[in-house]
Amino acid sequence: MKKNQKFFRNCLKELKPYDPHQVPYKIKLNANENPYGLPGEIIEEILRKAKKLEYSRYPDANSEKLSELISSFWGLTRDNIIIGNGSDELIDYLIKAFSEKGRRAITTAPSFAMYKIYSIVNNTNFVEIPLDQNNFSLNEDGILEEAKKEDSSLVFIAYPNAPTGNYFAKDKIIKIIEESGCLVVVDEAYYEFGGKTFAPLISRYNNLAILRTFSKAYSLAGLRVGYLLSNPEIINEVKKVKSPFNVNIFSQLAAQIVYENKEILKGSIKKIIEERERLINRINKILFFKAHPSQTNFVLVEVGSKENADLVYNSLLEQGILVQTVSDPVFSSSRYFLRITVGSKEENDILLKELENISKNLSFTPL
Repeated sequence: MKKNQKFFRNCLKELKPYDPHQVPYKIKLNANENPYGLPGEIIEEILRKAKKLEYSRYPDANSEKLSELISSFWGLTRDNIIIGNGSDELIDYLIKAFSEKGRRAITTAPSFAMYKIYSIVNNTNFVEIPLDQNNFSLNEDGILEEAKKEDSSLVFIAYPNAPTGNYFAKDKIIKIIEESGCLVVVDEAYYEFGGKTFAPLISRYNNLAILRTFSKAYSLAGLRVGYLLSNPEIINEVKKVKSPFNVNIFSQLAAQIVYENKEILKGSIKKIIEERERLINRINKILFFKAHPSQTNFVLVEVGSKENADLVYNSLLEQGILVQTVSDPVFSSSRYFLRITVGSKEENDILLKELENISKNLSFTPL
C-alpha cells in the first residue's frame, strides 16, 4: 500500500512500530523487571480481594483509592496526582497536553526512548542534548539554550537516567526548572533503587512534574500502572487528554495492595542493590568489559564497537541469556553498550560465567 494516500500521517512515515523482538530465553535480563516478583502473601491478598470486584462495571475513572493512598504518603492531595496505564501512557498525555505541531520537547542523549517516540506520534519536534562523554553528566546549559526558545514547552529528565544509570546533579536540574520556562518532567522510574527524589519540591515549582512506575521495584510490569505528581493546574490539564477509564479495575486493586505493603518489598529491593554492586565489581574484573556505576536495577556495560556488542549479545543469547543492546548516535557514533538487568544471585552467577567465557574469545582492545 502506498503511503501517499491522504489518510496517512506524514509525521509517522519514518517511525517503526515498537517491536520487543520476542526470542526464546532461559534468563531474562533485558527489561529491568524485578527478578523476585511479589511475595506470596501479597499475591494471596490481591487474589482474595479480586474475587469481590465487579468486573462487569467500568473501573473508577480517577483511581481515587490509589490516588489518595499515594498522594497522602507524599503529603499531597488527590489534586496533585493522576494514575496512568503505565508511566508510558502519562508521557503520551503530557506531550498531548503541553505540546503540539510546531512546539518542541527536549531531553538528553541517551535517554528513555518513549520520550522521542511519543513526540513523533504527537507531531512534536524533538531535541536531544548529548550527555558528557566522560561521566554521563548533564549539559544544563545546552538544554537551557534550547528550552528558552519560544517554541519549546517540555523538558524530560530521567532521574536516575536510563540507560546510563546515573543521577544528574540536583542543582543543574533546579537551574533548568527555574530558568527554562518549560514544564520540566523528572522521570523517577527507578527511584526506589537510588532514593533521591524531587517530590518535596512540587509545592515550590509550578512547572515541575514527577513520573513514577509500579513496573520496576514493585513487580507490577505486567499490570501497567504508573503515576504523575504535580500541581493541580498541571494535573487538571493532563486530565483533559486522559482516556476516561484508562486503568483497569484489577490493576488498581493490585497497585493499591502493593503500595500498602511496600515495606515488605524493601527486602527484594535491598537484594537487587547488593547484587547490582556485586555485578558491577565482578564485570569490571573481566577483560574487555566496563560496567558503569548505577543507581537503578540495571547495569550499563561498555563493550566497544557495534561488532563487539552484537557478538556478546548473540553469544549470551545462544546460552539462553537475554540482555539489551544500547547505542545512541546523537550521544556517540562509536560507543556501544549492553544494558543488563540485575537478576537474582543465581541468574547473575550464570551471566558472569558466560561473560568470562566470551571474553576468552574476544580480541578487541580492553576498555
